[in-house]
Amino acid sequence: MKCLRNEDLRKYTSIQIGGNAKVMYIPESTEELLELAKNHSVGKIIGGGSNLLIDDCEFDIVTNLRFFDSSIEDLGKGEYRVGASTRLQKLINTINENGYGGIEYLYSVPGLVGGAVVMNAGRGKQYNKCISDHIISVTFIKDGKLIELPKEECTFEYRSSIFKRNPSYVVTSVRFAFPSMSSEDSAKAKKERLELCKKAQDNSHPNFGTVFKQADPRIMGIVRRMRLGNKRAHFSAKTPNWIINENNASYNDVITAIRKVECLHRMLGRKCEREVIVWEK
Repeated sequence: MKCLRNEDLRKYTSIQIGGNAKVMYIPESTEELLELAKNHSVGKIIGGGSNLLIDDCEFDIVTNLRFFDSSIEDLGKGEYRVGASTRLQKLINTINENGYGGIEYLYSVPGLVGGAVVMNAGRGKQYNKCISDHIISVTFIKDGKLIELPKEECTFEYRSSIFKRNPSYVVTSVRFAFPSMSSEDSAKAKKERLELCKKAQDNSHPNFGTVFKQADPRIMGIVRRMRLGNKRAHFSAKTPNWIINENNASYNDVITAIRKVECLHRMLGRKCEREVIVWEK
């Protein structure tokens, strides 16, 4: 496998913030990833990096999961075994070409299948749709061994799963079952998703998408209008619950803005829970 030294972590996250890794392992197969796990050398795990805020410091070991398994195995009748390194767009396009669908609302997400499963990525709470709707089972590494867990035992919840709650569990592949969908309907769903994102999402600068999976809408409306933060990083005036890195922001710029919003919720007796994953020393 590849091994990089003193690797800049900023280029691996969509918000482009982070320190460096003393060592970055880049396994190119499940077997290589298993070998790392057996030797307790996995360290921090990074996938697509679209929902991650990394401290501006040095981390001993980081394992990059972008290349170890991007295979898609057609098992017939809408069932697929998909490697965790597979881009969501690749999976969606593949199943659509075969006459299946159901997760076109994730077409705009710049992430990997493994990360989407860990986060139980979805369209939004009001739509009650998420990737776990179509999961049969998940294969992952635990204590240096491969384990296949049926969906019912993965404890999927809104924006969460057993894998998010146990960061040492490393998802390697997923079995899905997708419903039939015509090429016209899937093409329309993808187009509508991209048009909605262009209209509603602030992609003018680097960002990691949604900051909080639970927050008071009225408080977030005030935060958005205030553009809470500073000149380098602040909450978007266009997209509620998003922080944008407008001018080479630091970890401290972003985490300070997040903590201010959390403090505001506590002061007003409202619930607030992060969706973004934070690495810090």
